[in-house]
Amino acid sequence: MVKIATSLHSGPKLHMSEILDQLKKADVDLLHIDVMDSIFVPEIDFGSNFTKEISQYTDIPLDIHMMVNNPSRLINEYALSTTTDIGIHYEATQQLHRDLFQIKQLNKKAEVIINPGTPINSLSAVLNFVDQIMVMSVDPGCSGKSPFIPEVASKIKKLNQLRKEKNYHYLIEADGGITDKNLKVLVDNGLDIAVSGSFILRL
Repeated sequence: MVKIATSLHSGPKLHMSEILDQLKKADVDLLHIDVMDSIFVPEIDFGSNFTKEISQYTDIPLDIHMMVNNPSRLINEYALSTTTDIGIHYEATQQLHRDLFQIKQLNKKAEVIINPGTPINSLSAVLNFVDQIMVMSVDPGCSGKSPFIPEVASKIKKLNQLRKEKNYHYLIEADGGITDKNLKVLVDNGLDIAVSGSFILRL
């Protein structure tokens, strides 16, 4: 069954503890943490101290999405006790293997993320190494501002075919504009984890 990662970036920050309490009662699978540096994407969000406070407040597992350039400088700060995985963008590093290995050394699942315009074959060198792959269904940093890109379903299908053919063990995640209207087609094509923010939080 598909897991749902609730994106906290889409919600208000002023009363975060109340939101976390509600999500805990709803038994959500994961909290999706969008780390933004205002360079790789225009906004700034979820610094390490704020993320640590969330980790200390709730035991809901954290799904860390690093939308930052040169992620190796920040990876260690987000390897918290409740962190399950740390994802880095293919487009944001020139040392992809090194950065993914850094995550694995911290005993966290290593995830590689690709933008809508990045082809699947760009990941051929790490498919046998990563624990998760996230395909963006909107451009990063455009949550709630850009429409869902339906072509992501074909990427998920291709990744699913590859892991069956090659016996890869990665999970497939998608992020951006996911609602009850488009989730089924993604799951039917092999999606394991769906990230959703404004739809779940009804904003």
